[in-house]
Amino acid sequence: MQSISAFFIKHRILLSWLFGAAYLIFTAAPRYVPPTTALLYLVIGLEIALLGEGLRIWANGYLQKDESLAVNGPFSYTRNPLYLGSFLIGCGFCIATSRLPLFAVFLLFYFVVFLNTIRHEEGILEGKFGGEFQKYKQNVAMFFPKLTPYNSNVFSKFSWKQVKHNKEHLTIIGVVLIMIYAIIRYWIQYNVGTPYNKILG
Repeated sequence: MQSISAFFIKHRILLSWLFGAAYLIFTAAPRYVPPTTALLYLVIGLEIALLGEGLRIWANGYLQKDESLAVNGPFSYTRNPLYLGSFLIGCGFCIATSRLPLFAVFLLFYFVVFLNTIRHEEGILEGKFGGEFQKYKQNVAMFFPKLTPYNSNVFSKFSWKQVKHNKEHLTIIGVVLIMIYAIIRYWIQYNVGTPYNKILG
């Protein structure tokens, strides 16, 4: 069991890319859903994905890897805002396709791969920050956020420089590209431009 967990942790980035490729292949094939229903799923899905990316940007503005324990910003509500943000992005893009099986596969994939990763990383943090992390862990939820923030005597400000340093722009580019893909896919599948072409002659 430990060897399987270690495999998921070591290859989580590769597995994420493979899931992304499978997502593109699976959604390339047309599947009829009433246009208004498909548009509703698309809009809701993309909004959730944007929410997830916004959370990741917010978190990266406070995260100083290997330097200090992040407890401010979104980290005061959940110990893993980056993973929660990625979860929302994945959920959003799956919802945008209006394919329930894909959404179910994503949920299974995410919790199998990243739950192990979270536990592994928190073990490292506990070894590095000791009692400070233990206190933080006891008062802040692991994944889904609490409504009340963590009361800490440590204070740090959001920094766009830190967002750039953590290379979040790469994730932003990926999210924007998939959003464009989802919109174009809907546009082509439902011939959104056809009525305008007829009007214009």
